[in-house]
Amino acid sequence: MKRHVGIYLAGSIKKGHEKSDDTYWTDEHMAFLRSALSDYELTFLNPAFRTDDLSDQKSVFGRDMVQVFSSNFVFVDARNRRGLGVGAEMMWAKINRIPVLTWAPRNSHYHKDQTTILGKPVQNFVHPFVEGLSDKIALNLEEGAKWIQTVLASPRVAIKGIEDIGEAMQYYKTGQLHKDAPMMEMINSSKELEMRMNRLLPQVAIR
Repeated sequence: MKRHVGIYLAGSIKKGHEKSDDTYWTDEHMAFLRSALSDYELTFLNPAFRTDDLSDQKSVFGRDMVQVFSSNFVFVDARNRRGLGVGAEMMWAKINRIPVLTWAPRNSHYHKDQTTILGKPVQNFVHPFVEGLSDKIALNLEEGAKWIQTVLASPRVAIKGIEDIGEAMQYYKTGQLHKDAPMMEMINSSKELEMRMNRLLPQVAIR
């Protein structure tokens, strides 16, 4: 019997008030993944496939969180700009140590060879939240399928969890905070903020 694998397909869902030129998960994409991962029984948890009451927003949110929580992988379609729901799904996956795979081709919205941020040039840019919450960034579906195969074959593949979010906060505090003049000014003007920052990494107190 084949091993069962659930893949949550995060991405855009067509809405009447939005542009129609977005990209979406298609039947062809799912067929490709079934073929590439033919040794496994795949179930696609797709928030676009549903018959529940979409006017009940709390239930809609709960359903999507249940699907993420129930999946073995979260596969994010980041070929185009995405809404806040996708970021929340990625964070929920990391809190529960579920592998997050992000499809972000070179020179797409979240993955650029070069760009400008706040007037400063940046090379080899990957959106910080995409980088921080993804265990793998794939340039195409084939690369994504191969990574899923690798993770399923090797339990030793490191998957990010909630502690990696804390580690990133500490990394900023020890490496960049002292260079961040606006943040330092806010900390120096607020004892409460200073106490909160020092709780992140007590052995490196703010001065």
